[in-house]
Formats: sequence, structure tokens, C-alpha cells
Amino acid sequence: MIFFNNFQEKIRNILKKIGKGNASESNMASLCELLDDHQNLIPEAIGALNDILTKGNIKAFNSAISAYNRMAQNHIGVTHYQVDVIVSCIRDRRNDLHENSMLNILEILSKIAPKYPERMKIAVPELLIALESTNTKSRESSYFILSILAATHHEFFKDRSKEIIRILNGLNVDERIYAIRLTKQLAEKDRAIAADTYDLLEDLRLNHPDSNLRSEAGFAMDKLKEATRQKPSKSDAPPVMKIQNPGQGHNIKRRKGRAKNSENLFSGLSELMAPDKEDIIDILDGMNLKHLIVNK
Repeated sequence: MIFFNNFQEKIRNILKKIGKGNASESNMASLCELLDDHQNLIPEAIGALNDILTKGNIKAFNSAISAYNRMAQNHIGVTHYQVDVIVSCIRDRRNDLHENSMLNILEILSKIAPKYPERMKIAVPELLIALESTNTKSRESSYFILSILAATHHEFFKDRSKEIIRILNGLNVDERIYAIRLTKQLAEKDRAIAADTYDLLEDLRLNHPDSNLRSEAGFAMDKLKEATRQKPSKSDAPPVMKIQNPGQGHNIKRRKGRAKNSENLFSGLSELMAPDKEDIIDILDGMNLKHLIVNK
């Protein structure tokens, strides 16, 4: 019990240093080693780090994120990892977030996403923003996470077409390619999510100077087309009318009725169009063809 209290006290002392923003790399390494040996103390450590992330100054915040990332390497399965806390750090500290801290956050999320993708819906808006980062590694990391979520929970991207279109119009070729690949993934799952991107993809395929980007846009368009192409089913075929014995006589009567009506119609027309004998004689006489008249 004394030894356990000593370990617990060591962990708490390191957490205090993190909270003040003056923990060293060796302190971080010691914290992870202690928690490896006493995993029952992990929830307490994560709870303390969460408090620092939400309440601490930027120096303490950066230190806590670094410790969080180290711990996540081996203890990501612990349920106390709160994605909402991590995501709120990106949103609330956007203006003063150091690049290394952002990379640490993305690395933490990249460790959570493959094992617990169902927790990640809250992260999608911030990850899409990170896809437009000026930092190449941030763009790459955010795409890695988003591609996992597109494959496992495409419904997280519903009503996100505006963000995707904004990224398709981005400044960097790689971010545009990431957005195109993401669109292709979503089209495979649910075309409606990516349908609004079609015209822009066509423009990129035809006009963008980068050949790789043009090719990627073409592949994405193919997936959108495949999603709309449906094989005709039996229910789509025009109905075939079958004449059955009970109603056969009725159908014949209807046909006879139509035939009779036709005969009456043409009979009437023939009466209207047929000239009498005197008219014919007058016509032939006028044409000097009176010799053709035969009197019977």
C-alpha cells in the first residue's frame, strides 16, 4: 500500500508540473511508465489532463496535449478519453494553438478513430477545417482520419457538402486531391452526400493544370455516375396485358365494336366523297373525253 501511494504521489507531482507548463520530456516519459505499471490510475490522470486542457494557460495546454498524446499510444482503449474535450481545444484555442500542439491533437484523434470511430462525429467539422491548414502534415493527418470516418460512418458527412466544396476550391493541390478522394469515398456509400460536388469535379477534371488532380476528379465523377446508374428491375418494365379466358369474349366484343365503328366511319366518308353520274359526265365533257362515256 505504501508503494502504491508513492507511485500515486509521483504521478500527481508530474501532473502538477504539467499544469504549470514546466514538465520536461523525462517527466512525460516517467508518467507513461508509471501508468503502464498502474493502469488503474489512468482515469485519474486523464481527468487531470482534461482539466488542464479546458482551464490551463497555453503553456500548460501544450504540455498537457503532449502528455495526452504519449499516453494515447498505449492506453487509447480507456473510455475516459473524451473526444469532445479534445475537439473543443481545437475550436476554442484556434488563434493561439501552436502547430506542434495541433499535430499532437490530430495524432491523438488518429489513434482513436480506427478503434472507436463512433465517437468521432463531433470531430468532423474541425477536421474539415484542418484539411485547409497551411501545414502539410496537418492536412495529411486530418485526411487520414476523415477517410477512416468516410469508410465507417459516412452519415457523419451529411449536410457537409458546403465544406467539401470549399476545400475542393482550396489553395493547395494536395488538399483538393484529399477532398476529391473523400468525395469519391462518400459517393460509394451515399451519392446524395456528394451530389452537389459533381459540377465542380467536372470543371476540375477538364481545366485544372495538375494531371494527378484531373485524374482523381475523373475517378470521383465515375463513382458518382455509378451510384446513379440503376439496372432495370421487373417492376420497372411496362406491364404486359394478358387475355384470360373469362374475359376473352368481352375483349372480342370490344374489338368488334371498334371494327363496326370504323366501317360506319368510312362508309359515311365514301358517301360524302362519291360524285353522282351527271357530275362525272360533266367533268369528262369538260376535258374533251366524252367518248369514254359508256351508256348502259
